[in-house]
Amino acid sequence: MKAIYLLTAMLFLVPFAQANDLIKRTALDGKVSLETPKSFGPMPKKILEFKYPSSRRPTEVLSNISGSVSLAFNHTRTRMTPDQINIARISMSKMFHNLYPSAKWLRDETINRNGQTFMVFELITPAIDTQIHNIMYGTSVDNRFLLVAFNTTVEKSGVWLPIGKKIMKSITLK
Repeated sequence: MKAIYLLTAMLFLVPFAQANDLIKRTALDGKVSLETPKSFGPMPKKILEFKYPSSRRPTEVLSNISGSVSLAFNHTRTRMTPDQINIARISMSKMFHNLYPSAKWLRDETINRNGQTFMVFELITPAIDTQIHNIMYGTSVDNRFLLVAFNTTVEKSGVWLPIGKKIMKSITLK
């Protein structure tokens, strides 16, 4: 009986331990470095195509095995210099407010972190069968707009949101 309790506890605790075990990684050919869960890997192709069906798919996406928690990097072709970040934030904020009128907004600001200026959006948006907690950081890399987005389902946010905040705080640019 003791073995059953131990096995049950391990089944619940091992995923959390792996999620909490952060390692240093790079993305976008070394232009971005950050800490991510050791268990994260490239999002499986079928999940990537379902979650991002359009031709505007992010440049890189890391996720847990199910894709319910993800970290997307989109280094766009849109020109943006560091001094345009706050103006771009205001414009994107209006766009997101129009796109997701029922969203619950938690943050909409410009911050300086690790020597870099970022626009930050944090909001909860509706999805097909759940709600998604989004944390997005936008900045300029090589005078082009870079958006890094951490997403988790609201159901998993109790475990994943503190980890997502650590991930986003760890972002540094080369």
